[in-house]
Amino acid sequence: MTLSATLAIALVAGSPVSPELCSGVDNKIEPDMRILESDLTQLAAIEASDKLRAMIERGNLGGEFQFGALNQSKIIYGHILLRQAQTDSKEFGLDSAESRGSARALCTWLNSEGFWHD
Repeated sequence: MTLSATLAIALVAGSPVSPELCSGVDNKIEPDMRILESDLTQLAAIEASDKLRAMIERGNLGGEFQFGALNQSKIIYGHILLRQAQTDSKEFGLDSAESRGSARALCTWLNSEGFWHD
């Protein structure tokens, strides 16, 4: 499945409000640089997709725009990870291997790649 198809499925499915999956995980990223789970909403992913599309259309992906493009991509990718974790939790239950695996993928990403470029 392509990234576009995955994004479309994730965005159409919506983002139900639920407790944060990674709230108890120790995050070593500087607090002011962290992408938070709450930053990964459906609306944020849609806006990031629109911004990234506009940047691509203008050809603004290098130089000073590179970090902006990377940040938009991170919001989209993080939203997909979050939606998968929420879906697995709902479909298979919180204690399932599927739910634990997708939640671990989200939390690992937030704690290693979940930072803003500036």
